[in-house]
Amino acid sequence: MLFTDTSYAFGGGTIYSYLNFPHRNEVSFENENWAHADTTGQHIVEDCIKLKQEMLDNYQYGDYVIYIPPGYETKLDGDYDNTRGNTVRERILAIDKIVDIKVIDTLPANNILMVQMSSDTVRLVKGMGIQNVEWEQEGRFITKNKVMTIQVPQIRADANNKCGIVHMS
Repeated sequence: MLFTDTSYAFGGGTIYSYLNFPHRNEVSFENENWAHADTTGQHIVEDCIKLKQEMLDNYQYGDYVIYIPPGYETKLDGDYDNTRGNTVRERILAIDKIVDIKVIDTLPANNILMVQMSSDTVRLVKGMGIQNVEWEQEGRFITKNKVMTIQVPQIRADANNKCGIVHMS
């Protein structure tokens, strides 16, 4: 749910995803989307710097993780600089405070997220801890088990609606 455009409302509250949280910071690609044939490693790095600057402009100082859809994964493995042998991924990770790049298969194409990894940006709310439930069926011949839990993400912004999420599309 965290990487889809799904939200869930119940009892006066709403559970949002990274893609539809009302106070997320939205920016556009500087050039073309990363899957475009004309997009170079330099263009991708410029976009990452733009994401980081948006974070800094909103008083979010890191550490950051970048989330990308599967269609961008191999683009990051391409050469950034032929003279040094760096990949685009290595160049992005050389930017201060960017600590990881993760591929999320449920993230829609042409969407990139940069998230500050702190509890004031997102935290996991545990409604019910992990429990094992066992019951018998057909007399005592079959025993069934299920593991249950209730855990939802709570995405947060400060009193000025500043948030540690930047969504590029």
